[in-house]
This record gives sequence, C-alpha cells and structure tokens, in this order.
Amino acid sequence: MRHASVIKQELAALGAETEVGFRAGPAATARIRELAAELEGMNPTPEPARAASLLRGRWRLLYSNFELQRRTTLAQLSTRLLPADPVEVVELYNEVDPRTGIYDNVINILFDDGTPGMVVMCGRYEAEDDQTIDIRYSDALLIGPGAPVRIPSTTARVSSLRTEVTYLDDGFRLVRGAYGSLYVLERLDPSPMLWSRDS
Repeated sequence: MRHASVIKQELAALGAETEVGFRAGPAATARIRELAAELEGMNPTPEPARAASLLRGRWRLLYSNFELQRRTTLAQLSTRLLPADPVEVVELYNEVDPRTGIYDNVINILFDDGTPGMVVMCGRYEAEDDQTIDIRYSDALLIGPGAPVRIPSTTARVSSLRTEVTYLDDGFRLVRGAYGSLYVLERLDPSPMLWSRDS
C-alpha cells in the first residue's frame, strides 16, 4: 500500500493540472476518483465530522467535479442572491470554525474590468453524525467596488446541504456531497478568517 502523502501529492498535482477542475478531462477525472477512493481507505480520523481541531481553519480548494466554471456570474456563485454581473473565478476557499459553527465558502473573483473582488457565502454547520455535516447558507457577502454588500437569503431559500467528510488529517480533507460531488482541500491556516458579519 502506498503512503498517504504520495496520494495527496498526486491529487494536488492533478488539481493544479486541471485548474481546480475547470479543465478536467475524462482521464484526469477518473484518476482523481481512483486516488480519492484509495485515500479514503486510509482515513486516520475515526470521527471526522466531530474533529474540531482538524476541521478548523482556512482551506483552499484543490479540485472539485461540481461543474465549476471559470467564467460565470455573481448570481451563479451566490444561489441567485447577487446580480448577474459577469466575473472570473480566481480561487476558492472554505473557512471553518467549529466553535461558532461557521462554514463559509469564499470565492476570489475578477470583474470584467480587472478589479478584484470576493464573494462570501456565509454558512453554518452542525455535525449530524461522526462523518456527516449539515450546512445551511444564509447570506451572500460581496466585497468589491461599492462594497461590501450583504444580502440575506429568505427562510424559504435556506436549504440544507448534507456532506460527508471522508478523509481528514491536519492538512488535507476530502468531502463528498450531493450528486456524486467530490471536493479536495488543503488547509492553509488552522485559524479561519473573521468576517465583519460576526464582529
């Protein structure tokens, strides 16, 4: 059996090669799926959804198969809470703070004129069991020209998303969501960012 570090290195390399999944062809997608399954069989954390010290922090998305698009709109990035202005996705992050239940998705973007910005989907999570977490996104925060702008979702639009943490160590995480989605993330910092919504 190969060492987990070797598999993680290959996953990270494939994530970079496919531009976080934006340019993933069939061969790369199949290889990533194979590597993820192999790594999940080595999961060192028996209760990953409850492992607060390991979940906590700022995570960078290395790969996702969830139909990501480099060129998109603010509306598509925010479950239609923000306007349909065209933007380009630069990088994606996940901020997790088990103490407060924060589970934010942070997307660095470029507007058409080259101005940088950021979309934060503000969420909260709870552990449903040892491996599954339930996430609810309630607000969209836009940081950019004329911003920050915060737009809350109506109660009717706050849907529950169940995801399974299938691999977790002190620097690497695999998450599986609905419709066969796979997310590969690396931890950049054990401390998450603090957003103005929580100040």
